[in-house]
Amino acid sequence: MTTSRGDADFQVKTTEFLQWLQQRAGTTISPKIQIADLREQHAGRGIVATEVIEEDEELFSIAHSSILTTHNSNLQTVKPAILECLDAWNSLVLVMIHEDGLGEKSTWWPYLNILPRDFDTLIYWSSDELAELQGSAVLDKIGKTDADESFKKCLLPLVQQNAEIFGHHAQAFAGTDAESALLRLAHRMATLIMAYGFDLEAGSSTSEDEDEDEADGSSQSAYELNKGMIPLADLFNADGDLNNAHLLQQENSMTMITLKSIRKGQQIFNDFGQLPRSDLLRRYGYVTDNYKRWDVVEVDIETVIKAAGEHNTLNQKEKNDRLDLTAEWEVLQDGYDITRSTANQAFEFDRALVLTITALLLNSEEFTEALEDPPEQPPPSLRMPLALVLRRIISSRQSAYRTTIAEDATLLEDADVQRRRRMAIEVRLGEKEILAKAADKVDKRIAKLGSATEQEQDTSHAKRRRF
Repeated sequence: MTTSRGDADFQVKTTEFLQWLQQRAGTTISPKIQIADLREQHAGRGIVATEVIEEDEELFSIAHSSILTTHNSNLQTVKPAILECLDAWNSLVLVMIHEDGLGEKSTWWPYLNILPRDFDTLIYWSSDELAELQGSAVLDKIGKTDADESFKKCLLPLVQQNAEIFGHHAQAFAGTDAESALLRLAHRMATLIMAYGFDLEAGSSTSEDEDEDEADGSSQSAYELNKGMIPLADLFNADGDLNNAHLLQQENSMTMITLKSIRKGQQIFNDFGQLPRSDLLRRYGYVTDNYKRWDVVEVDIETVIKAAGEHNTLNQKEKNDRLDLTAEWEVLQDGYDITRSTANQAFEFDRALVLTITALLLNSEEFTEALEDPPEQPPPSLRMPLALVLRRIISSRQSAYRTTIAEDATLLEDADVQRRRRMAIEVRLGEKEILAKAADKVDKRIAKLGSATEQEQDTSHAKRRRF
């Protein structure tokens, strides 16, 4: 396995990483792939095919003992008690701070040394930069305040009381600057875990020390892998359209397999799944049009209740009864997604959202009937109110943004717009496009229902005149 050209330091780190990984027990890497320097494409390192690779071909296999987890860390050996009171997330953050503090003395240093230190994830954005995302529900998902409180409550006492085991971070942790030093490191490690970590299934695995005893079965332990950093796997960039490889967890290893044939020189992509660009930005610090189709606009349950309440006045008990009913129907949620339509699929509202609104619009008689026989679709008597509630919800979400679709489109034509602002504009513009489609759908429905009502009224008047 070779590497593409790049600056000296970048190349040295890559070479050292590869040598380290290839020396790890259980590692196999296909000679048909290389690590490429893709920084000019804002993609850091990536994996490229050096030869034609066939479908279902193995690209690499790495033993579980080469996954950086709480179980495999030096901290587990040096001071295991320090991890006992922590949840899985904080444990891995602390483990990575410990290993990072050891520097070149850490078993994991060649791997940690290639991981980025600068990020565009939302936790690093200024308040002015975040203001560009006004209206998007992603702002409520950043969670920096809660994360900081958790770090200060759970990790700060541990690093202060055990500063000596954190290598070159020890001095900062033992001083008056311990809190800011911890938060700075915890933010970096948490960002790496979010962007590069993998969810791992529970199962049996062995640590490095246990590998020697595995043959006679004397030291096999089952544990919860949960989250882990998988060397090499996290160098595969992701693409929702071009993904051509998939990571598989096997009994004793993690293996990357091709999903289709790959030509020489082609980049090899893993996939993050169906993420909207807002979550792509929050978790990974970038956006791409290849994830545009999964954009969503989130509507919280409070907005739904308020909009329905303007068409059907309910006291608190009646409101709670109807929400209990939606829970029985298994459609009650904290929030609902309005998704983008595709070229092959007409715009449709989430059934859970429609039925939640339906329940909140039921009068006493309809509510009693619904208790016995849940409707598959809204009763005819609710069709216009339901459409009006949907329209009010859409208008409420549209009003949360401070710019229009036209204004955003104009801003994106300006080549001088800075990268973070540009990404925010692309996210909010995508959400506004969804709302515009939704509004058009509902407006047409309201017009059709209004026309039908007028025809019914005309027919009714004509019948009365005949009498």
